[in-house]
Amino acid sequence: MFGLSVEVRQFDESDPLVTYDRVGKGQTELSYWTSRFYMPTQSGNNQPELSPLTGPFYRTLKQQSAQPAATPAIRAQHEEWARANPDYRIALEYQSSDEWRESLLTRTSRGTLPDGSTIDSFWAPEFYEQLQPLNDYVVDLEDFFPFVREAATRDGDLLAAWKYAGCGCLYYRQDLLDRYGDGSPPRTWADVLAVGRDIAEGEDITPFLFQCSAFDNLPYFWGQGGALVSDDGVPVLHRDRNRRALVDTLSFLQELISDGVTPRDVVTVSGVEELARLGRTDQVAMFLGNNDQIERSFKNKVDGDRWRRWRVAEIPMKKPDQFATGVGGFAEGTFRAGDTGGAAALKEFVAKFVEPASMGRYCESAALLPTRESLYDDRELYDPDTPYQQQFREFLQHGVPRPAVPIYPTIADEYEHAIESVITGAAEPQPAVETMIENVTEAFES
Repeated sequence: MFGLSVEVRQFDESDPLVTYDRVGKGQTELSYWTSRFYMPTQSGNNQPELSPLTGPFYRTLKQQSAQPAATPAIRAQHEEWARANPDYRIALEYQSSDEWRESLLTRTSRGTLPDGSTIDSFWAPEFYEQLQPLNDYVVDLEDFFPFVREAATRDGDLLAAWKYAGCGCLYYRQDLLDRYGDGSPPRTWADVLAVGRDIAEGEDITPFLFQCSAFDNLPYFWGQGGALVSDDGVPVLHRDRNRRALVDTLSFLQELISDGVTPRDVVTVSGVEELARLGRTDQVAMFLGNNDQIERSFKNKVDGDRWRRWRVAEIPMKKPDQFATGVGGFAEGTFRAGDTGGAAALKEFVAKFVEPASMGRYCESAALLPTRESLYDDRELYDPDTPYQQQFREFLQHGVPRPAVPIYPTIADEYEHAIESVITGAAEPQPAVETMIENVTEAFES
């Protein structure tokens, strides 16, 4: 049912233990799909090892790591596994992000899945039936943040090794909030509107910006207790609480426009990097962004200490006691059933990604957030230079992953359309929500 195990050739002492497309030197080969972000070397070579699993053309392509700073940590982790499992080797096949998920789903229906694969964390529920339990190979499941335990486990079984996380947050200029407020970041929508109006009146700068994407604006909905789908994947936007949360969110966005806190052309924002660029060039006072931007987009691109004017906070909510942030990141999983032989070796391979030492080395090298909370206190395993890591740790307590259900892309598209229609003035919040619910319901029923 799963990837074939084949024997290709013998290796000797002159062969490296890990190459860009192979982990280990054992006779029995296991197939594994992953991304160039997780290559164990910075580049491939032009003398590939041919394998019927991938074909000669694929292996002759020269590969380049998409995250070279992390290759030493990944390589060290893979070498540890290879030394502990001398009878096996893993053939790494690098996937295109555009086709990866669909290819796995197609292979699921055909019964031809690879032995294991890296997966986007929010895909995990789509593969619950195929992913194999990791409980006996991963220690201290309670150490993972709540959203990991919610999304990556089923009936008490850990089915995906979620190795790092990212989260959304509010970026704000501390000097401007000192000047126009009490210095504290806005906790509620009312706070954003109040300080935003003052900044708009006193400064030649845009007070507040964001992307009009669904994922960037779903925390407002989730923070009010909103749910997109039921436990079995059925849309529930029509329920009173969810409908009201959508209307209130769109009403807040409408008020941002009418009060001059956010311009209508916010719909043209093309990505979080554009928001960071506007921040670096003193064109915006607050924006919704991602945790990794403080290191990548500010500290590494602003001369001197001027980047320190930028601080981070929880995403503002309708009420002060509401919290939510969208979370993402990648995980690892095995589709090969059993707990002996190659199946056991592959579970050990997957478990290494969330082993505290391996996770700490990798997240530190790539400036990413560990999904194990204890690592934030263990300076021997994880000692990041990235600012505000302890704040991000708190934000992750309120992390909410996207639901991995077939109707989600339709929900996201309809939500984005509703947001844009309200911001541009083409629709009022209530009818925009009704149209969204009608379109999602129709798509689901058809």
